[in-house]
Amino acid sequence: MTVRVASASIALEGFRYDAAQAELLTDAGERVRLRPRSREVLRCLARAPGQLVTKDQLMQAVWPDVVVTDDSLVQCIAELRRALNDDDHQIIQTEPRRGYRLVPCTTVAASEGTLEEAEAFTQDIRFASTGDGVRIAYASAGDGRVLVRAAHWMTHLDWDWRSATFGPRIRALASKFRLVRYDGRGYGLSDWTVDPASLEQAVTDLDAVVTALGLSRFSLLGASGGAPAAIRFAALNPHRVERLVLLGGFARGMLHRGERSIPQANCDALLRLIEAGWGQDNPAYRQLITSLMWPGADAAQMASFNQLQRMSCSPAMASALLLRIAHYDVTEDLPKVRCPTLVLHSPHDSRVPFEEGRLLASLIPGARLEPFDSPNHTPLVGEPAFGHVQRLIEGFLREADDGALPAIHPMGPVLRAVGGVLLDAAPPKAAVNP
Repeated sequence: MTVRVASASIALEGFRYDAAQAELLTDAGERVRLRPRSREVLRCLARAPGQLVTKDQLMQAVWPDVVVTDDSLVQCIAELRRALNDDDHQIIQTEPRRGYRLVPCTTVAASEGTLEEAEAFTQDIRFASTGDGVRIAYASAGDGRVLVRAAHWMTHLDWDWRSATFGPRIRALASKFRLVRYDGRGYGLSDWTVDPASLEQAVTDLDAVVTALGLSRFSLLGASGGAPAAIRFAALNPHRVERLVLLGGFARGMLHRGERSIPQANCDALLRLIEAGWGQDNPAYRQLITSLMWPGADAAQMASFNQLQRMSCSPAMASALLLRIAHYDVTEDLPKVRCPTLVLHSPHDSRVPFEEGRLLASLIPGARLEPFDSPNHTPLVGEPAFGHVQRLIEGFLREADDGALPAIHPMGPVLRAVGGVLLDAAPPKAAVNP
């Protein structure tokens, strides 16, 4: 399935659907209020404007965890038609006994300055099957040296490349490399009706994707919660991983960081909040995660990530996945990584402490630590650190073409002062799990 999207906004008769925010707006820019399920139906129809979306596809996407009758879908379609003043069924057309089709009148640019990027971005979406029968959706975009991004919180192949947080980095990497991304089990376009991945399953899911693509050797990007699976895969497959990039990553989940671990009670409270409010129209519950990851984001970037989280998975899966990741620990795998490794981490990261980045760089043989000056978990477009990190990644991956060896400081990774913070060169001791 090759997806080429030249617009993130669809013009309807008297209305506009903003795909980046998953919102129906009037021509005057006023938001049209819809029930959550109806919004999801519209979102699914808008992913394939002008094309038939079957009833089965809609039911699986909108009600993945419950059994409902066709009447639930009919009610959502009726609400959408009322909101669109579509009495004659010309905007949402019915194909009897098969499904529905959203008919746009034209398309408009996603946002100022991004149309060229949107027109240039092409991805090929396919599915890999794991040994336990789970379908994992993966996408390939761009050409050249292969870079595989391990699945992390919170991705959706059809939407994360358009988001204001992940999108610019995805498009930038795909313009330089052949970028492979995939959604983890339980979210995005992968199977939803499964349990979140254990660490072992996260590794085998990654293996299923690269095996389906026939990749014998490639570089690996472990960003944030994708780092543990990337680290373990690299440790187990030294002959397959050419280079490893860890961006805002960690070896130990938030419940296994020694004195920096969060209290179990705090974790339990966060999980309850997610389960109670993740699916609500009010983004306050999702904003909690967003504010921890992107405290320096502007309003549009925060709104974009709030919406991406909601579209990516169900409240129950979001809670269960966060708990699974909180228990990940690959500390013992770090000395077994043999490929050149670049660790990128902000000293000001409020989501993953900088000490976790130092731990990675101190225990992976020869790893290079590059701090970047940003208040955010990973840099956002518009801040100087975004271009700086992009250049570091590009340069590091291209060293393989030149046959260059990674620069190794005789005392360990090179550290420096960033943003007024003096970085101690002494490597931290690995903490014993509680």
